[in-house]
Amino acid sequence: MTGPLHGLKVIEISVAMAGPFCGMVLGDLGADVVKIERADRGDDSRDWPPYFAGTMSHYFASANRSKRSLALDLKSGAGAGIAKQLIAGADIVIENYRLGALERAGLGYAAMAELNPRLVYCSISGFGRTGPRRHDPANDLFMQAFSGGMSITGEAGGAPAKMGISVADIGAGMFAAVGILAALSVRHETGRGQHVQTSLLEGQLSMLSYHLMSYFASGDAPRRHGSGTQFGVPYQAFPTADEWIVVAVFNDSMWRSCCAAIERPAWADDPRFSTVSARVAHRELLAAELTEIFATRPAAAWEEVMVKAGVACTLVNPIDKIVDHPQVRAGAMITQVDVPGIGPMPMADVPIDFSTTPGAIVLPPPRLGEHSRSILRGLGLGGDTVDALIAAGVVGTTTPARPPQPE
Repeated sequence: MTGPLHGLKVIEISVAMAGPFCGMVLGDLGADVVKIERADRGDDSRDWPPYFAGTMSHYFASANRSKRSLALDLKSGAGAGIAKQLIAGADIVIENYRLGALERAGLGYAAMAELNPRLVYCSISGFGRTGPRRHDPANDLFMQAFSGGMSITGEAGGAPAKMGISVADIGAGMFAAVGILAALSVRHETGRGQHVQTSLLEGQLSMLSYHLMSYFASGDAPRRHGSGTQFGVPYQAFPTADEWIVVAVFNDSMWRSCCAAIERPAWADDPRFSTVSARVAHRELLAAELTEIFATRPAAAWEEVMVKAGVACTLVNPIDKIVDHPQVRAGAMITQVDVPGIGPMPMADVPIDFSTTPGAIVLPPPRLGEHSRSILRGLGLGGDTVDALIAAGVVGTTTPARPPQPE
């Protein structure tokens, strides 16, 4: 079976994470994605260590499977012309360049919509296309700070902390994919594409979710609670006799189960702790009591007794442990993709299951310009023409992303 987006043609002109993540999502779901990279050095993320076999960046590999790579100088007239030919026959464009960059190359939305009225053209920016900072550079860490996200991340009274994952970039990439699919649905009815726009800032504000609504409801800016949260206790990490666990009690029924599991049944009816609001009001007292209790046994022992009691509890698993966890193995959530010149490369599998049109990792992360020749042949360019474009530096062909480096 083919993926649910089989038959759609995507041109991705993007770097780093937000745009590439969006393109990877569409590629995993069956779309034919051509990633246009700079002819000389490709996506910036190709240079970010560590590397597989000394040649392919882990970061690049994480967001660029299920694509073909065309290395192309878009600043040249010939390179921009090739891009226009590809876009003329495409369904979707994804771009996350600085505002105005593609317009200067003649590849902006207005020109491409005139060339291809059915085109869904998705732009991902840092701040959006209006406002005083719309032209400023932005990246994930910057936007976690600018958006307010870092004001609620970290230990109470401590320094701000970033999320361990690139939440602003990946969030924007996912919102972009949703927007593209919605625009395709509209195109099915109208026959016309449209300009889909999102930004790291808009995505982060949306993902602030209940924190933003808490401020609007109370007028009080949310503060840092470490691993905890403002609306529930216990809902945080605790040290045990050996490792850390998380106990995530989210209603009063589970609290009663927790009280039985920790052998404090009277706490279930204690007016200081019996309701969510009471536990929040007595957060520091209850957290201190629980910290003493959980320190008496190893983490695995607490996990066992809590899970048996129906309480949401887990060890704080490191990545090297979770990738081999029985639950992950049972769902085949980690797979291996054979990469020429490197060998089997483990990675997270497509995270969505379909009963009849499953997604799949259809291609390994590509080398820079790995598919340049075949893509240009598909446009009807002859071998001599392609060779001349390569000699002129307009097109790049298969090369390692960087010289082999010692591990």
